[in-house]
Amino acid sequence: MSIIVSVVPKWRFDASHVEIPAKWNVRFVTPATEDELVAACEGADCLFVPATFPEINASILKRIRHIKLIQSVGAGFDLIDVEAAANEGIPVANAPGANANAVAEYTIGLIIALQRQVIVADSETKAGKYSEVRKSLLAHGLNDMAGSVIGLVGMGAIGRRVAQILKILGASVQYYDCFGSAAKIEQELGIQYAPLRELLKGCSMLSLHVPLTKETQGLIGRDELMLMPNGSFLVNTARGEVVDQVALAEMLELGHIGGAAVDVLSPEPPQSDHPLLNLSFKARQRLIVTPHIAGVTIGSFGEMLRMSLDNIDRVLCHKKPLYVVNIRE
Repeated sequence: MSIIVSVVPKWRFDASHVEIPAKWNVRFVTPATEDELVAACEGADCLFVPATFPEINASILKRIRHIKLIQSVGAGFDLIDVEAAANEGIPVANAPGANANAVAEYTIGLIIALQRQVIVADSETKAGKYSEVRKSLLAHGLNDMAGSVIGLVGMGAIGRRVAQILKILGASVQYYDCFGSAAKIEQELGIQYAPLRELLKGCSMLSLHVPLTKETQGLIGRDELMLMPNGSFLVNTARGEVVDQVALAEMLELGHIGGAAVDVLSPEPPQSDHPLLNLSFKARQRLIVTPHIAGVTIGSFGEMLRMSLDNIDRVLCHKKPLYVVNIRE
């Protein structure tokens, strides 16, 4: 019987109504140390992990080189040393695109919440200041999608879906991608490519949709935020490390960034002294923060689980896995 070590807990399968093949022996583990993870993998065929835990470094990989596949349940794989895995002959695969629609929906919701000042409207109304906050918001002006210039960083499956929805809602969309422009995508979606600095200068709303890599870590720092127009907005549903957390907190305090919505932080979970969790009252009203839930609806997580289990089954049936991120020809 094939042995699968799953750091993805059993309740995630149950909540998503996904059945585990009866022919597998699945070890559900919650390793607190490297040694515990290595011990759990003894004699196992495949390792199944969430995108955000645990870190799988070169030291671990040397000790589990018998593993035939490390499968990430999400699109992310930034906590796995993929180069070291390749050196040990271990393929690492993800489940790309399965949650693209869920993350795109969430992104659009965050954009609308920022444009309509939902945080301030909610808190002040609950505080008994209905008339005052309504007058203030209407006097300041609330934005809508039509006519907004929205910049997207990253044009993968999620970025493309966000662009599609934004165009339907009447927004003007520009994008930047580390791989450069793509004429086919531009023609299909009616969007325009811009170098990053130009994109930042020209958009009233910036939304991030890139994986965490050496190139994207710290991509948006203080200098980049300062390039954005005063009072503009930022949405991050990618990875917390893509944005300098201290710089974003500073820009929110200054009001240069008029509002931000982040579903991801660095680190996760955040410590009590995290800069975005220790803002002044005014700056706090400019920030929406949620615990990395954009892409984990019942439907999307179920699809990610099914894709992952199918890929593990391929390996157990002596077929090449799909969606390998560290393949070497």
